[in-house]
Amino acid sequence: MISDRSGSKASIAAKLATSSARIFSLAVSGCTTSHGQSTEQTPHIQAAVPATVAWKSKEVLVSDVYVEGNVAIAYRRQGPQLEIIARDLKTGKQIWKDEALGASDMRGVPPEVQILDHEDNLYIAYLGARTGGYGELNLANVATGKKFKVKNTFDYWGERPYVCGETFCTSGAMARDNQFQGKIHLKLDWGRKQWRSLPDDDVALGLKKDGERLGQGVISYWDDDQEMLSYTRGSKTLWNRHYENVFANGYSSWEGAVWEATGESGNVLLGYGAHAQDEFFEDDKKKVTYSLADLSKVVALDATSGRELWHQKGVAWSCGSMEGQGMSVKNGILATCYYDSGKQTLTSTRQDRYKSKSEDATWKVVGIAVRSGEVKWRKRLQDPYEFSKRKEGAGRPFSSDSSWILPTASGDKIVNVAGEEAPLQDEIGENVLCNVDRDSYYIYSSTLGTEAPWEHKASGETYFVDAQSVCKRGTWKPTEAIPNVDEFKRAGFRDEQLVVFSGLEGMTAYRMTPEEGK
Repeated sequence: MISDRSGSKASIAAKLATSSARIFSLAVSGCTTSHGQSTEQTPHIQAAVPATVAWKSKEVLVSDVYVEGNVAIAYRRQGPQLEIIARDLKTGKQIWKDEALGASDMRGVPPEVQILDHEDNLYIAYLGARTGGYGELNLANVATGKKFKVKNTFDYWGERPYVCGETFCTSGAMARDNQFQGKIHLKLDWGRKQWRSLPDDDVALGLKKDGERLGQGVISYWDDDQEMLSYTRGSKTLWNRHYENVFANGYSSWEGAVWEATGESGNVLLGYGAHAQDEFFEDDKKKVTYSLADLSKVVALDATSGRELWHQKGVAWSCGSMEGQGMSVKNGILATCYYDSGKQTLTSTRQDRYKSKSEDATWKVVGIAVRSGEVKWRKRLQDPYEFSKRKEGAGRPFSSDSSWILPTASGDKIVNVAGEEAPLQDEIGENVLCNVDRDSYYIYSSTLGTEAPWEHKASGETYFVDAQSVCKRGTWKPTEAIPNVDEFKRAGFRDEQLVVFSGLEGMTAYRMTPEEGK
């Protein structure tokens, strides 16, 4: 991890650091597996039907692949620039492509394909490149690449359009005569074929104050020198609180900010936060020591009132099959790995860098009912340092929708929502689907070049770091083997005939059924 947050220091070692995490997955779909059934049941892996590779592409992807109809579509790095690429799902052949603008990506937010159905046509909204120093708002038919023509085209710099109800929205700045006209909030009017400015009453409080969307209607903004959190449902702001009052002193959205809605009707908001460690980064201190348990936290809030329901300190980065901040919700139970002892020391080194060292760390995993906060089960995990060494170069296996793969003290095990353990071979095959780490890439717009107006540069790293791959059971090392069809079903791909992964070398399409005529 490299950090440029203070402009003077960058991390070169942070294996057990719990900060600077940006994204976590609260659910991975998959088939239900019960470990309470009789052990006489025949394991599904005995009916081994291997999938086959339908096609592969050679490209550097910087987003997940989205499959819509007969199209597989993703963002990729082509040379030094960003592009959207759409491929035929059956053959892998290119259908269309277009240059996109990667320069305005929010820090830590990877490119995401946003698709919406309008009058029986699927459209993707994205920031396109434009002659001069700005970008433009584009909409294209997913199947053909044909642009949806809007009447009011303009120079624009802002966030990538996102789905809001039955249309697209975005926030940014419009430019006229090479001058920005101030922050605007736009919504696409399909009928009038125009991007229209939202009325002030329809703009969330946090966005009015130039805030940043953190997901699920939660917005972070600054009021003088205090960071605030607000929650908006529809166009109504339901609550507004100081960020540090939600988490703890020293916490900031800069060092990790992800929110998801869960529970019945999304009535519980789960938020991850991390300590900003400002006294080290901003006060030019040579050495600072923190408790690992104080560096990260997950809080559960009542969505309507903002009242805290419960919290868990010390959430650990990447644990077994848990992505991101090491936590995941299945069937109303949140499982999270957390440090219950240990310390982290940051020390300045030469060349304006710092090193991170963690000592005496121990960790556990806990299952928590998302609404009540009741602890359903708790388990000790393997030695975190040995686990970290073992995971070097290894992937993170996909889990099912009712269990996780966790590094328990007695070894890697399947753990279901009731906390019951089972051997790995009871649920997964020898070759399993997994996520592996990829490099971040420096991208910019060839149209814009390396300079851009305002305070932005037209270049920067992408923050898409997960690639889908295949790993060996137990070692979790990547392999070229092809998993059985049941492995795809376990991971949630039940009805698909073709599954397309975003791999380290490009797209890979796996066929679940025999090819026609064979």
